[in-house]
Amino acid sequence: MRKQILTVAIVTSCAGTTAAVAADIGANTTVGGQAFADFSHISLQNENAAGQKIDSGANGTGFDIKRFYLIADHKFSDVWSADITLDAQYSTASTTTVTTPTGTATALTNQNSSGGVTEVMVKKLYLEGKFSDAFVLHVGAYTSPWAPFVESLYGYRYIEKTANDRLGFAQTADWGLNATGKFGPNGMLGYSFSVVNGGGYKNPSRSKSPDYEGRISVVPVKWLTVGAGFYAGHLGQVNATNQDFAQHTATRYNAVVGVNVSGVRAGIEYFTAKNYKTVNSLAASVYGTSSVVASSATTVPVSDKADGESAFVSYAFNSQYSVFARYDHAKLSKDVAPNLKDDYFNIGASYKPIKPLDLAIVYKNEKVENGTNTISGGNANGSYTIGGANGTRDGHFDEVGFYAQWSW
Repeated sequence: MRKQILTVAIVTSCAGTTAAVAADIGANTTVGGQAFADFSHISLQNENAAGQKIDSGANGTGFDIKRFYLIADHKFSDVWSADITLDAQYSTASTTTVTTPTGTATALTNQNSSGGVTEVMVKKLYLEGKFSDAFVLHVGAYTSPWAPFVESLYGYRYIEKTANDRLGFAQTADWGLNATGKFGPNGMLGYSFSVVNGGGYKNPSRSKSPDYEGRISVVPVKWLTVGAGFYAGHLGQVNATNQDFAQHTATRYNAVVGVNVSGVRAGIEYFTAKNYKTVNSLAASVYGTSSVVASSATTVPVSDKADGESAFVSYAFNSQYSVFARYDHAKLSKDVAPNLKDDYFNIGASYKPIKPLDLAIVYKNEKVENGTNTISGGNANGSYTIGGANGTRDGHFDEVGFYAQWSW
């Protein structure tokens, strides 16, 4: 629940004194937040060339804060409003000095999302103009049309990202222009369309040309939602340096059906994505190399395609207790390494002791066959690599623990 009056405590140290300042932000401004936390044990074993299972990466027991959002909304009038959402995560970064046409500059050489320091990013920062229910304009960093829409049907984002998000085929927010709206009786028809930079909210830099993402949805009856979406662009990777190199356009198509009736929430999502990523070689099947733009003027990016399905179901016994499960299956490199597969599932039970708090006990399992893949959302919001050597071996990930979501 967001509060209309925010007390801001500013603690300073100067000549042995401290000060506290209270700020009344007014009736037209709301402030709130959201945090995802877990205490769990992870076991990650990847097979070497001999088939031996080797402990890897994120093994161990620990406590994580995977996401922390601070959100402020302000209403200027019945038409105009604004939002800022700050996103905090752990980060370890290293830099180097590089030569540029105008001198030298500091460049980021390594970016890990786990440990080191905490960085705060702007996830959303937009001006909204609501001219009618059928046309709402957003300028700035705004919610992407697809992944958050599926999150709303799934209902357990604090347990896991949606399939497209966790596999790197979708962003949850980006910088640009967006229009949303609803038509018909009870807003039965809905849409969202964005023109964006393409690099996601963490990368606000401009690219040679914008990307496009859209979604339409239909709610023919109260308990049923059907949606379809698309994405097309260069993911923010084409710039003045490589604009003349060989390129592909990354495309993605999605469909989802969700039901929510009598305590049952269920759905299935399908996606197909082309020229997002590929493996670095057929022999190694290490997935994650860009398929968008060539690395030099003399090379050509490899064209590749991925597709998959995600099915989820939950049942709420009452307003406090529920059980849930989900299964994802993806073929990551259908054109280059067709045997490379990723299978993931979770199962658990949740308890809501008070309105702002959700608690859950969860088991997660993932297997990558015939190669490796790097998954976002591991410990402390970091990533982990799962899979085996030589494009013929496998990797196994297991996690069991307690998860929590706190919203206010």
